Amino acid sequence: MKRIVVVAASLLLSSVAFAQKPPADKPAPKPATTVDLAEAASGEVIYLRYCAACHGRSLKGDGPVASGLRNVPTDLTTLSAKNAGVFPYDKVAGIIDGRQTSRVHGTPDMPVWGEIFAVTTGTEAPSAESAVKRITHYIWAQQTKAAPEKK
Repeated sequence: MKRIVVVAASLLLSSVAFAQKPPADKPAPKPATTVDLAEAASGEVIYLRYCAACHGRSLKGDGPVASGLRNVPTDLTTLSAKNAGVFPYDKVAGIIDGRQTSRVHGTPDMPVWGEIFAVTTGTEAPSAESAVKRITHYIWAQQTKAAPEKK
């Protein structure tokens, strides 16, 4: 009987917590529409420090540890080309951050950089979000240009 009361009380308290609206402290950030070259320049340093070991200095997935990974790192220079010429900013930032992806089916090779950036000073960015933004703009700035159509 005690167990039933404890379970019922837990369910009641959790339903009250989930029914509340989250605080509206800040409006959602507007998605970027153009690459910010100043952010990209700052992002290059962070990229080289944290990402190049797997993705390579060229961003093509040819870093020095890439061959030891279970999955081949993504060629980051072709993201726009694979997305109809539009850079998938929110998706890239979410993947870099890692805290927004589901870890239910195991862990990927890529670290959860958002958590790492939050506890390190190695990014020289004021926050983990800023570090993710800078890397994302750097990757955006490195997208290959589509070959002109032949007439």
